[in-house]
Amino acid sequence: MLSEYREVFLEELEEQLQLMDDVILQLEQEDETERVVQSLFRAAHTLKGSSAAMGYEEMKQLTHEMEHLLDQVRRNALAVSSALIDLLFKSLDCLKELKKDIVRSDDSVTDISGCVAELQSFAASSQAAGAASPACEEQEAFCSPELGSDTMMKIQEAHDSGAGVYWIHLTLSSECVIRGARLYVIHSSLCGHGEVLLSEPDMESLAEREDVPLAVAFLYTGHQSREELREMVASLTEVAAVAVEPLRNDPDTISRGAVVQEKVVNEDQPPVKPAKSQTIRVSVERLDHLMNLVGELVIDHTRIHQVERTQRSRLSDDSVNELGQISDHLSRIISDLQESVMKARMLPIEQLFNRFPRMIRDLTRDLGKELELVIEGKDTELDRTLIEEIADPLIHLIRNAVDHGIEKPEQRMQAGKSRKGTLQIRAAHEDNGVVIYVEDDGAGIDPARMRQSALAKGLLTSEEAGLISDRDAIELIFRPGFSTASVVSDVSGRGVGMDIVRSHIEKLNGLIDIDTVLGQGTRFKIKLPLTLAIIIGLLVKLHEQTYIIPMSNITEIVRIPYHDIQTVRGQSVILLRSQVIPIIWLHDHFNIPRSEQSKSHIQLVIVGSAEKRLALAVDALMGNQEIVIKTLGSYVGKVDCIAGSTILGDGKVALILEVSGIINHVGRRSAL
Repeated sequence: MLSEYREVFLEELEEQLQLMDDVILQLEQEDETERVVQSLFRAAHTLKGSSAAMGYEEMKQLTHEMEHLLDQVRRNALAVSSALIDLLFKSLDCLKELKKDIVRSDDSVTDISGCVAELQSFAASSQAAGAASPACEEQEAFCSPELGSDTMMKIQEAHDSGAGVYWIHLTLSSECVIRGARLYVIHSSLCGHGEVLLSEPDMESLAEREDVPLAVAFLYTGHQSREELREMVASLTEVAAVAVEPLRNDPDTISRGAVVQEKVVNEDQPPVKPAKSQTIRVSVERLDHLMNLVGELVIDHTRIHQVERTQRSRLSDDSVNELGQISDHLSRIISDLQESVMKARMLPIEQLFNRFPRMIRDLTRDLGKELELVIEGKDTELDRTLIEEIADPLIHLIRNAVDHGIEKPEQRMQAGKSRKGTLQIRAAHEDNGVVIYVEDDGAGIDPARMRQSALAKGLLTSEEAGLISDRDAIELIFRPGFSTASVVSDVSGRGVGMDIVRSHIEKLNGLIDIDTVLGQGTRFKIKLPLTLAIIIGLLVKLHEQTYIIPMSNITEIVRIPYHDIQTVRGQSVILLRSQVIPIIWLHDHFNIPRSEQSKSHIQLVIVGSAEKRLALAVDALMGNQEIVIKTLGSYVGKVDCIAGSTILGDGKVALILEVSGIINHVGRRSAL
């Protein structure tokens, strides 16, 4: 029965876990604040309730123990310490493992007994430490009494008038002789500045008690701030200790009274209609299906436009003009629809960037380094599919930067730097795409070490190592199996897996570039399209066949005389602004006959991947248009140098070229 709510629960669980991750970090980095502690307590309480409703007992038990511990922090019975922070992070990691079990529908759930025992032990030790204080014992006895409907109505009126509602926990001096009389004086003083809604114990019952307690709590409403109220009460005679906290929305106070209040309101007045939600959750599959339908509309519109142009060349009457008007109107509608669907799929990259502070915190502690993390551009939006796909490459780059880019504090000071390194992660929109920078101010990459490592691993010959530029030497970092790390680390190795990072990014039609200065730091630049579904492509002719080159990979288009083509080591090249660029005839790769027409000039499309450039010889340019990317399907499978296909306006299928695959193919062929 609960399976239909499972997805909703998992979405809420992900949000609450990320919130807890952020808040625990704030708790560690800032002074203990009421807002931070309350936010963390509320998240644990929310998870406890929802997991109990879903029947996930292990998660309910774990969050209950976390809630109990955090409640002690809220009541100032427990101070925030590094040991507490570590335990909270450990509990959070345990919750994440339980989430994985739920996603896998795995009955063999994660063992939480050890974590629960630690939480209970920590709470017990803190209670034992506070046992010597009578105030702690007696305050806990009357903390959060049940509130009646009358009290709840007064609380609501206070909130409506802008007043604050506070619990005042005070302890009289142990030398106070007539406690009951002193408490009445304090009660009267509070009533002179505001209103006391409730006292625990009740003030009337104190007259009948011989054992008047040292500690008492007042539920008070007034227009003072929390600090002003605390100072006012602390200044009263024979008050030894005082704690002031706002009335909280937790199960022991407001929620029980809220049920009573709801019944009273329903009896006395018509029910108030709840506010309409401005958002709605939609499954990813529905958005994907909607994007596919929009893609089909784009294809059909292209075909309609093609028919309109064909008919206009043959006829000249009102029906053709009307078809043109319909085509233009459809173009506007489909464009708006496409933009709306794409925006629906867009998410702020913040949800990806929010994972990094906790990861950085753990890495720096493990590696004994000091690091300041700077994150910018969290509101930059990207297709949700791309956000998921780019996560692993980014994590790998960040771990590399912390492990091998940033030096240890002693090394940085010897180099004249500050003890604390800086890692900047930044996202921004640029040229109809998104650019992500991962930049550190560490040691940088040494080209000489790169050459030495490549020689030692047999990736380069001595002659090749002597000929390659510093830039090419740094690019060796993307060679499979390449690493300069002298010690293999379980965190990362600068170079280990970097070829996977590049190939992963290029599969997303993205580019990765590297810029480094020895001793000053390294910057990786990742450029991604906004979406993987629809791109702008340049249509080119090879003999009688049409191919498409993604515009994001094109740097420029040139038309040069044949006699400007030169040959270097058997490879045709051109010299363009002092840069030697190889020329590739795709005809040869795809077994297409070259154009037999004798031409004085040749059309070249200059494409690039990072710093690499390649000139693709084509027979004709046919203009650019929006392309709906279609996979080749499992029957055809992966084809070298082909990223996918699309349907043109005339109904024919055109293949989309994979520029990174072509460049890698040329590189492999040159190495043979």
